[in-house]
Amino acid sequence: MYYRLSPILVILFLSVTSACAQKNPVSKEIPEFTFFNVNNDAPFTRNNLASNGKNIVFLFFDPGCSHCQQEVLALGKNYNNLKDINLYFVAMQEKNLINAFMAMYGGELKGKKNVVLLQDKNYEFIGKFKPTQYPAVFVYGANKQLKSYWDGEKKVEDIIKALNM
Repeated sequence: MYYRLSPILVILFLSVTSACAQKNPVSKEIPEFTFFNVNNDAPFTRNNLASNGKNIVFLFFDPGCSHCQQEVLALGKNYNNLKDINLYFVAMQEKNLINAFMAMYGGELKGKKNVVLLQDKNYEFIGKFKPTQYPAVFVYGANKQLKSYWDGEKKVEDIIKALNM
């Protein structure tokens, strides 16, 4: 059974997480997790991450977040600069909202071999990755060690540079 998170609950949760993040910094290694592939509802864990020697990037988003919408739209327009990284888009909302978001803002990314759309049904992402706001981007190397992390808006040129470093 799935429940829809109210915006107030999400804001409260992110606020509490933000306060805790100051005590518990972002993990330096990709934590264990179980998300679900939006396309086939199959469980997706740390073991399913691509092992092709390329950067692993998690973009945590909310379909209603205007900053997330603009960031994904900009990334899609610059896909040629993202072909050599593994992109994992993660959201806690229902599949229909995630798919509608990608259809509207991430259409140029949808169906790309290196782009995976994941649903966080168990609400693990915030507790394990420790973002403080949307969108949150975590860049890990092929060794699963953190290279870069940021919350909120960033210029697309800076994002592309950080994703490919």
